[in-house]
Amino acid sequence: METMNRKRIAYFSINDPLDKRSWSGITYYLGQTLQKNIGEVDFLGPVPIPWVLDKTLRGMAKFARLVFKTEYIPKYSLLKNVYASLYLRRKMRGRHYDFLLAPAAASELAYCRTRLPIIYFGDATYQLYSTFYKKEFENLNAFSRWEGNFLERKALRKSALVILTSQWASQSAIRDYGVSADKIEIMQFGANIDQVPSRNIIFKKEENPVLTLFFLSVDWERKGGDIAFDALKHLHEQGIPAKLIVCGCTPPPGISHPGLEVIPFLNKNDAADFNTFVGLFSSVHFLLLPTRADCTPVVNSEANAYGVPVITTDVGGVAGTVQDGINGYCLPFAAGGAEYATRIATIYADKAGYHRLIESSRARFDEELNWEKWAENFARILAAHQL
Repeated sequence: METMNRKRIAYFSINDPLDKRSWSGITYYLGQTLQKNIGEVDFLGPVPIPWVLDKTLRGMAKFARLVFKTEYIPKYSLLKNVYASLYLRRKMRGRHYDFLLAPAAASELAYCRTRLPIIYFGDATYQLYSTFYKKEFENLNAFSRWEGNFLERKALRKSALVILTSQWASQSAIRDYGVSADKIEIMQFGANIDQVPSRNIIFKKEENPVLTLFFLSVDWERKGGDIAFDALKHLHEQGIPAKLIVCGCTPPPGISHPGLEVIPFLNKNDAADFNTFVGLFSSVHFLLLPTRADCTPVVNSEANAYGVPVITTDVGGVAGTVQDGINGYCLPFAAGGAEYATRIATIYADKAGYHRLIESSRARFDEELNWEKWAENFARILAAHQL
C-alpha cells in the first residue's frame, strides 16, 4: 500500500472496540486495521448506559408488550441515542481529529454534533434490518419503527461518506433514505483472524476422508440449520457418510444424527477456543450456511482464508462476497436440503475440480476479502473524497 500521512481518527462505537465479539469481531478488527494502516485511532466506545435510562427504556418495552402487545426496541430509542451522542461528544472534547468513523453506529450518529467529516460503515440499513430479520422485528411497535428510520435517515444524510458492503445495502440507502449515490462506496469485510493461515494448511482438508460440512452460527433458525441438517441426511441417503459440525449454537430438541457433531460455543478471545476454531477450519470441506436472512456474513471471508468454499443462499448481500464457482456457490432461496446435498456431492466428487475451488477460494481471500486490502481501498477512497 502506498504511504500516506497518518490520519487522526475518532472511532465512534457504542460497543467495546477491543472485544473480538463486538459485531462478530468487525468492530475490533476494523479498529486494529485503521491503527496499523491509516492513522492514530482514538477508541471512544463503549458507551455505558446509565442505570436510570436503562431502567426507563426497559419499562417502555415492557409497557408496550403488556398494553399494546407489540415490541419496543431500546437500541433504537431517541433517548438512548441522544445520550450516546452526548457521551461520545464529551469524550472528543479538546481532541483534534481528521475524521470520525462509525462502524454500525448509525443510531448513535444521528445526534452527534461535530464539524468533522463523518464516515459511516455498515452492512445494511435499518429498513433492511427491520423487514429482513423477522424474529426481532415482526411485532415491532409503530413508534419504535419510526424512531429507527428517523435515526438512520438523520445519520446517513449527515455522513460525508457512507461505506456499505453490498449493492443490496447501497440501493436501500439511496431508495429508502435519499442518500446521494456519489457519497456511497462499496467495500467487503476482511476476515476476522489474527494470523493469515499458511497456504500449506488449506489443502489439509483433502486428507480428511469424511466429507465434512461446517455450520458456524449463533442462530440455528435464521442461518438455515434445518436445511443444513436435511442436507446431511440426504447425503447419507446417497451413500455418502458425511459429517456436519454445528458450532456456535445448539440445534432444537429432536435434531440428532450419527453424523452430527455439536460445539455450542467458542470464544475467539480464548487461546484454546481459538486454536479449536483454527483446527476446524483446517479440516472441513465446506462452510454450509443456507441462511434465510443475512447482510454480508464475515464468516464467509474467514472460511475462504482457509481455502474453504462456502455453500450458501443468494439472499441479502451474500452474493457480493460469494461468487459462484470462485469461492463457493449461492443457491436460490427456495432450495432445500436435497438441492444443497446434490450441489455439495457433485463438487466433492470431482477431486481435481474441488482442489481448484480450494485454490480459488483462498485467492478470493488474498485478493479482496482481507483487512489489508480493505485498508488499501479505504486509503484510495479517502483520497478520492478528499478526506
